[in-house]
Amino acid sequence: MNRGVWLLTVLVFTGWGVAQNCTVRYTPPDYPELPAYQPQVYLSVTPNPLVSPGTLAVQAQTSFPNATAWVQVRWEGAQLATRDVPDQGYVSLLNPHQGCFSTVATTRRLDYRDNGFHSFLAEAYVYWKERYTDWSCHYRDSDGDVQNTVVTTTGQVPGHPYHDCRRLRVYWRVQGGVVRASQRVSAYTTWEQSLSYDQALQAFANRLIDDHKRAVGSMQVYAYAKEINEPVRGALQQIAQGYFYDCDWLGICRRADPAGEIKILTDVPSILYGLLYTGRLCGGFVRVCFGQQNSRGADIGPKVEIRTFLMVKGWRHDYILLDRLIPRKYYDPSAPEYPGVPEDERQQVLQGCRVYKDTGEGRRCLALVETPTGITSTLKTLLMIDPMFQRGRQYP
Repeated sequence: MNRGVWLLTVLVFTGWGVAQNCTVRYTPPDYPELPAYQPQVYLSVTPNPLVSPGTLAVQAQTSFPNATAWVQVRWEGAQLATRDVPDQGYVSLLNPHQGCFSTVATTRRLDYRDNGFHSFLAEAYVYWKERYTDWSCHYRDSDGDVQNTVVTTTGQVPGHPYHDCRRLRVYWRVQGGVVRASQRVSAYTTWEQSLSYDQALQAFANRLIDDHKRAVGSMQVYAYAKEINEPVRGALQQIAQGYFYDCDWLGICRRADPAGEIKILTDVPSILYGLLYTGRLCGGFVRVCFGQQNSRGADIGPKVEIRTFLMVKGWRHDYILLDRLIPRKYYDPSAPEYPGVPEDERQQVLQGCRVYKDTGEGRRCLALVETPTGITSTLKTLLMIDPMFQRGRQYP
């Protein structure tokens, strides 16, 4: 046999389209070009985690390129705040991408709507060689007669029921198959990097309602606030009271029980109006009550320096909303009480406010962060929500 044997491997993976044609060379009988072990495929995704809107770079390569027929990577789906996303029915982050020995692909741009965990898969078709030994062995058949047979092993002497084994030959066989590697990547970008001030508040209000339908009683909300503006206020009011939705023409509805706990600490008790509920959610043609309401406020005084600091424990994710006010006198030279702030200090004040809305009072700055569930319970302890609540004047 000609020792310069070339094997042209054309492999088509079902559902992935036509695979790229690649050549793997090996020479019998010892196949020196192939490793004596199964090569592995390695997958890397950067950055991990993704904290600013952008793309993910997905790279796959094998431990033995010369024994690799093809390598391909793809996005396998995601677990986001309010749903699991399969790789069908969603704008794909990554179309199947293939190379001969390695491949690099880039996802589409991700933003706050993609916050969560994304899974990627790398697959490769690889070749390797395995050492085999043929043995001539004796064994007794069912009648008790001694018979002779050939037994093939990967090197070890055959055991029971074989005996008196004699090695005939040692040789190599070529093996081939698909190897896989996966990686789970987190993406958590702040909402204000993609949205304006008003857009972020509206998107957050929508998310609270959507998230609450899944979290229901497990949702918890804690706030230090002088004010809670619309549309977030309206969403919190719904969550605190509980509600019915998706009602059909027979009046049969789905229900979202009130959030498990809402506590608002403030020095402006008037903002609590319409947000506080205790008791149970009741409704229906035949009046039925269910879902414990537990929304309370406390006047803690003295003045709260920020306008709104809101923490929400949702179904899968936690949310932190910070809405603060920079008075005009600290940055606007046209303000009557402007004290002549040094320019470097003025710029420092303004640069710390990426997403804002100018009002008569000053510049309102917004920060909106989404994280995996867990930070709310930690911050609740660190900020002493319960002790502060107990010390304040409670409503109702």
